Amino acid sequence: MSKAVIDGKTIADAYFRRIEMSGDNTAHLVKSEGQYRSLTWNALHEKVLGIFENYQKLGIHEGERVCIISNTRSEWNIADLANLVSGVITVPIYQSNTLEDVVYLLNHSTPKLIFAEDDSQIEKIRAAFEKTKKPMPVVYFDSKNPVQEGLQLTSFASFAQFSGNKQVAEDLKKIAQALSPDSMASIVYTSGTTGKPKGVVLTHKNFCAEFRAIIEQFQLSSDDRVLSFLPNAHILGRVESLMTVFAGWEMAYAENLNSISQNLGEVRPTLLISVPRIYEKVFAKIQADIASAPPLKQKIFHWSVKVGRQVARMRSEQFPIPVSLLAKYQIADRLVFSKVRAKMGGRIRMTVSGGAPLAAELCEFFHACGVKILEGYGLTETSAAVAANFPGDYRFGTVGKPLGDSEFKIAPDGEILIRGSIVFKEYYRDPEATRAAFTSDGWFATGDIGEISERGFVKITDRKKEIIVTSAGKNIAPQKIENLLKTHRFISQAMVCGDKQKYLGALITVNQDDLSSWAKLSGISFETFEELIKKETVIKLIGEKVKAVNEQLASFETIKTFRILPKDFTTETGELTPSLKLKRKVVLDKYKDLAEDLFR
Repeated sequence: MSKAVIDGKTIADAYFRRIEMSGDNTAHLVKSEGQYRSLTWNALHEKVLGIFENYQKLGIHEGERVCIISNTRSEWNIADLANLVSGVITVPIYQSNTLEDVVYLLNHSTPKLIFAEDDSQIEKIRAAFEKTKKPMPVVYFDSKNPVQEGLQLTSFASFAQFSGNKQVAEDLKKIAQALSPDSMASIVYTSGTTGKPKGVVLTHKNFCAEFRAIIEQFQLSSDDRVLSFLPNAHILGRVESLMTVFAGWEMAYAENLNSISQNLGEVRPTLLISVPRIYEKVFAKIQADIASAPPLKQKIFHWSVKVGRQVARMRSEQFPIPVSLLAKYQIADRLVFSKVRAKMGGRIRMTVSGGAPLAAELCEFFHACGVKILEGYGLTETSAAVAANFPGDYRFGTVGKPLGDSEFKIAPDGEILIRGSIVFKEYYRDPEATRAAFTSDGWFATGDIGEISERGFVKITDRKKEIIVTSAGKNIAPQKIENLLKTHRFISQAMVCGDKQKYLGALITVNQDDLSSWAKLSGISFETFEELIKKETVIKLIGEKVKAVNEQLASFETIKTFRILPKDFTTETGELTPSLKLKRKVVLDKYKDLAEDLFR
């Protein structure tokens, strides 16, 4: 086992120490020709040297920007490391960004080169160049048509080929050693749920403070293995990818989002870092499987979950577990929970959830199964996690305690304010937005509403800009209600409406495949999905869940009416950000008539 690097002053400093300690160890696991193959740290470093050598030839120097537009993959991480070690500033672009977004980001960040994943991204870049009138070299990871008119294209394989020139290696070390903690490491653009994205400037100090705090609390090491599938353009996915340097763990890459279940079994990770949507899908799949199981199996499952929840709550509160309850739990584990864990590879010791709120009920369910989900909280501006539940100190329904030297306080209007080494420096080329983001005494205003318990646990109740104010003047946090709705087997997404209205309504999307299968088994005839969701039986089914949720809420928070939408929310159709957050304005614009119908 290699030691974690917790005292690196810069990412470059930590990187060279990792190469020294772990040169022959596996850095990445990438699936090729049907099986996962290992890339060692020494082999990865050869590629980093090759990229730097080509930067020298192209005249790309420290302090200049390079963009990466691609799905998460090994090449993304290698290109990023080459930038961070050589002082070049990485500017991630989501692969799902529109042409308009890409044009804006290129004009704003003024890069010298772009790494692009495949032909679809190359075409997007070409179209963007036509608008910006500023072409530049493009290095592609995969392409079936590598010769395209008007573009200076190079394959990653050739661009990362190192000549062996010792002077290049010496030059890279010299630049790396000259970097300081305050050197700019990356400009990470916010996902833009409201208005234009802002470029968050993160320094080496920000990242190193984040990694140090995480390693100290979560006891990470080179014995760990992670299955990576989060977008590297999102700060949580980015921190996960760079943790390989500091923790020394093995990073295995999922083939795509649809192959996660299969890849879990192949890779057998010890850690999983995800956004709530993935856990929601796993939970929905388990519910669907049990619903179609024989009555005896259903009875055993529900008994086991009841026992598991009791144990999970007691562990959360750090109460001693009675011997009789522990004996029941061991039976439940053998009959049910071990099978759930086996589907996730069988070796997971903990998982992390971030990027959006996770329903407490869902978190408790996975703890009951022996899969410890530790929810955290952070923003791009806080270099990802700024608070987290720790392995031996967690509470359901909270995002844990502050990480590292981070300090929290609550403003008079309920907004969470933060300061510490993890907090960003500024918004790139936007001094006005930078000033607006901080209080006069230097606290970063997060835009999130929350509270802090006597024991120091932070609870997020909602986004400041998303609070619904009814005509009666009641302030309501929609995310809490939406999370409760999403625990239903068939409900995929929900958006609560009701600003300036007398009561609340909800726009709901359902799991099309699961609902269609259930309808066929129930003998409900339909020709199209739109016809199915208008059936009285389906409306009643979803209505029962809405009623059950209402029973957990104050009267002014209850959903009085709802509409089922014909399509799910996706990033491709624009209702979700690439980090799977809800774009409320887009949903309201797209389903304006249905939203208004809620209050007629």
